[in-house]
Amino acid sequence: MEEVILSMEKGAMERWRQGDPWGFAEISAEDLIYVDPGRTKPLVGLKDYKAFLQQVEGKVLYQGSEFIDPRVVVAGDAALLTYNYRSSVLDEDGAVLGQTPWNVTEVYFRREGEWKIVHSHFSYIQHKVPASAEIPVLVHSSPQEYEGMLGEVMALESAAMERYDNGDPWGFTELSTEDVTYFDTVTERRVNGLEELKALYKEREGNVSCSVMDFIDPQIQVCGEMAVLFYRFLSTQLNPDNSVSHRKPWNCTEVFRRVDGTWKIIHTHWSNILGERV
Repeated sequence: MEEVILSMEKGAMERWRQGDPWGFAEISAEDLIYVDPGRTKPLVGLKDYKAFLQQVEGKVLYQGSEFIDPRVVVAGDAALLTYNYRSSVLDEDGAVLGQTPWNVTEVYFRREGEWKIVHSHFSYIQHKVPASAEIPVLVHSSPQEYEGMLGEVMALESAAMERYDNGDPWGFTELSTEDVTYFDTVTERRVNGLEELKALYKEREGNVSCSVMDFIDPQIQVCGEMAVLFYRFLSTQLNPDNSVSHRKPWNCTEVFRRVDGTWKIIHTHWSNILGERV
């Protein structure tokens, strides 16, 4: 099954690099959530995704296409594909004129016997928040309450985030499986396994603080024992007079798997909204 998923992805990417984006539309579900560096909010639904693809048709052209350490995790009718990707523009002699490195997270669900992408998150490897950005958000008059599966998973996520933004990252490692994988804005490649993630978080222990955190429009997609949580996130640091010192806008994809009756993180993908290459 791993080979099937990877073959589908590579086939769509081969068409993409030649200016034909419709391979990805053909393997995407009606309820697709799509995230990339150029968007202030995700595209939700195949209709909007196709409208986006129509805008880029014939405009994306490059020669070098490298899938770096692709990894597929299958859980029943759900599959998580993660990889680093490098697109390269070459001259007529094959010399590299330019390269773009990517972090890629794809989640496939099998529906009526066919594998379809339900969640797609692309970000540049090692990117930064833009100097300024206008991020549209829906303002609620009262605190949001989440029900059902979303409420269950958000309770775990928000508790770990509360600890993280007070300099204690270990709530997330306690939620993660031994074979967890991880992308964020500074990683040079995908982080593989809990021990590598702990080493990364050790460097951040006590060094992260946030005065106000806002989860924006969290959404969940569930298939059997796998759940995909996506939200936008604003981390805000305040001055002593409670004015805003700075604010960072984020995209976050968390892929959970139920292990012995408990939801555990098997993959995390953080990126800056409108993140720019370093």
